[in-house]
This record gives sequence, structure tokens and C-alpha cells, in this order.
Amino acid sequence: MTATWQAPQPPPAPRWGPGRVIALVVGILLLFPALGLLAGGGVLLYGDRSVRDGNGYLFSGSESFASPGYAITSTSLDLSTGADWLPVSSALGTARFEVTGAKSGADVFVGIARTSDASAYLGDVRRTVVTDVGSGSVRSVTAGTSAPSSSPADQSFWTAQASGSGRQTLTWSPTAGNWVLVVMNADGSAGVSVDARLGATVPALGGLAWGLMAAGLVLLILGVLAIVLAARRRPSPVVPYGTGVPMPGGPPPSWTPPAPVDRTTAADAARTETPTPPPEVRPGP
Repeated sequence: MTATWQAPQPPPAPRWGPGRVIALVVGILLLFPALGLLAGGGVLLYGDRSVRDGNGYLFSGSESFASPGYAITSTSLDLSTGADWLPVSSALGTARFEVTGAKSGADVFVGIARTSDASAYLGDVRRTVVTDVGSGSVRSVTAGTSAPSSSPADQSFWTAQASGSGRQTLTWSPTAGNWVLVVMNADGSAGVSVDARLGATVPALGGLAWGLMAAGLVLLILGVLAIVLAARRRPSPVVPYGTGVPMPGGPPPSWTPPAPVDRTTAADAARTETPTPPPEVRPGP
């Protein structure tokens, strides 16, 4: 009888069930918002740490504005954070508007007022309303046909104002409400042309940046964890020892000696041998 030994078989390939597929898809989908949040938080953090001027302001690029009328105004600015626990002043900090007259020696006026007060003063005054800035070109519409009844500096409703020749700086602490920024010639004449830029301290920017990065990091960890769990191989089934396949990490199968064979045949069993008697010893005389 010859001993047999079965060669070890490779473990079966892991099957991708619905749970693993779903985990993989969820992990990949979590990576996209995670990377977006990390990138956005990094950009905001860079701006908060590196782009501020010496006074802590973040400024937009300088833009040129012109109007054949008597004023250049913004659209109504509705300032509200949407959360009672976060006032506008904490979110935006202090705002600053810098305006320089494009005409040499021309005195300019810049002021900010509530929309209702500015609308009552401007009325049907011919003006240019800026609807969009920072998109590569200034978008605006023209309104009104008449001239103002008095110069802007004579009005008392301005929350903050500045006027004169050269660069004029208006500093304002934003509060909730509807506001309008107005730029005019100081004497109220037609033909307004200025270079302007605006900025703000935005004290909440650093916290917002870190919050976005923290949220992105959490999503990144969850996404990577889901992908790793989906891609991890299941352990091979353990085969009991002695079945011809070696157990993983266990000893190799031992050699089993052949069973003893009974070599006695029926003819040998029937044959009997008569023992030879010892020689007889006789006593002497």
C-alpha cells in the first residue's frame, strides 16, 4: 500500500460582495469633498496669514469706475450673517474703501448710507449703478436723468464719509441692514471717474479656514478607512490538520507508514512441521 499526499491548493480569490462594493464607492465619493474642503481651507489660511497688508486688511484689486452722470453707486448691500450668534461686525470686522480721483486735482466724495436715505437723496439723479466687480470687467447700469439738488457733503445721513483731493479712505464698521456706497465729485458735478478698491479685516477668516480643513480631514480619514476596509482580503479558511492540505502557518503533513501486511497464505497456515525428537540416551552397563 502506497501513502498519498495531496498538494496544498491556493486559497480561493476573495469575492466582492455588495457590502464591499458600497464601501468602496462611499469611500471614493468622500474623497472629493474632503480634497475640496482641504484646498479651500488652505487658500483661506494663506490669505489670512500672507495677503493682509500692514494694518491687517484684505484688499481687492484696484478697479477703475467712470460715469457720465453725477454719481457712481453700488447695488443695495444686504448685510446679514444668517445667524444671530454671529454678528456682521464679527464676521467682516472693519471695512475700508479707498477712492482716488482719476482727474488731476478733482475733489472726490465717498460715503456710505442706508439704502432708504441714499435713495431719497439721489431720487432721479443720473447715476451709474455698479452691479458686478472682480469678474474681469465692471458691469453697471445707468439710472436717472436729473442733477442732484445739493452737494453730497451737505447731507447728514451718511454713516461714514470722506472727501477731498488725492486718495480718500473711508473706514466703516459694518452692521446688519441694507447699505449703499456712493461716490461723487465733491461739488456734485457730472463726470465722475475714480480708481477704487475695498477691503476688510475679516477676523473670522482664520477660524473659517481651520474649520474647513478640519472637516476635510475628517472626511478624508473616513473615505480612506472605507476604501481600506473594502479592499482588505478576507483570511483564508482554516483546513483541519490531517486532511492532506497543510494548515496555514502550521507544520507540514507528516508521513504515514504503510499498514503491516499479513504475508501468511492459506497453504502456509495448513502446513505443519513435526519437530525432530532429540536422540535417545541409554544408560551404560
